Amino acid sequence: MSDDNIAPDWVSEAVRAREPVSRGSYRVAIVESSGDLSVRDFADRETAQQYTNDAASESDHPSPLAYVFDDRLQFVARGRHYAAP
Repeated sequence: MSDDNIAPDWVSEAVRAREPVSRGSYRVAIVESSGDLSVRDFADRETAQQYTNDAASESDHPSPLAYVFDDRLQFVARGRHYAAP
């Protein structure tokens, strides 16, 4: 399994330790280049994915890592830098 298909265990655990996500919503976890973790919920996957892509594109090196989780708090996508193929 490639790194694009998983979120680190510590990120998944931190996401699950917070309050539940509303049904049909998505939770985004951003690991900043400083190592800080921020978490934000979105009403739809498209907006959540856009936010992760924006976060992944914010800096050149190292780019923040950004992950999308569904309403069951299962990893579903990773943010991609806009310049990535």
